[in-house]
Amino acid sequence: MESDYHKKCIFFFFLSPKLSALITSIIMLGICVGSYFLNIMIYEEIGQFLLHVALIFGVCVIISLVVFIIGLIINHKIMIKQISTIFAVYIFFSLSCFCCNFITIIFGDCYRESYNLYTVYLYYYLEDHPDTELEDDEIKSMLKKTFYIKIVLHILTLGIMIYYYIVTSAFAEELCEGIDIQGQKFGSIIKDSSKNNESGTSKRKSNI
Repeated sequence: MESDYHKKCIFFFFLSPKLSALITSIIMLGICVGSYFLNIMIYEEIGQFLLHVALIFGVCVIISLVVFIIGLIINHKIMIKQISTIFAVYIFFSLSCFCCNFITIIFGDCYRESYNLYTVYLYYYLEDHPDTELEDDEIKSMLKKTFYIKIVLHILTLGIMIYYYIVTSAFAEELCEGIDIQGQKFGSIIKDSSKNNESGTSKRKSNI
């Protein structure tokens, strides 16, 4: 018998693949909300356009997960199958945001003053905390640590999302195949039943 471990989250190995997919998808709703904020971690430098784009992608993946969860409950093939495509697109978008964020943060000090990421955020910090006693260098150091922590969190989030995509896609494909087989069996039963009814009707007519 083929192992089910590649079709469910390792943390829920003791559950059935379907229940594992259901629980991990609910957890993934929260992770995707977190990934939205990580995607726009330097939104002041990105601008309003990407903010709107990130929001659209974020809403789409949340809707996709909700539809997938409902599809699992009612065994609806299309609602289950759509998760693979939508989630793959969202991962690609999140990876693109990560690359932009990573390059900007790592090389943030290399730009001239007006485009220097840490100088810009230093001004924002001073505007929000006018009574601070911290020196500029201390504030910049604190900002760097914060951004580096967010980068690490972004990497972890992407890793979890990719793992979820691989496992869930394998599970969704097999589940959809099972739904097709059930549909074919049900169709055969209906067809055989119809033939039997026709045969019975013909016999009754011939007896009359």
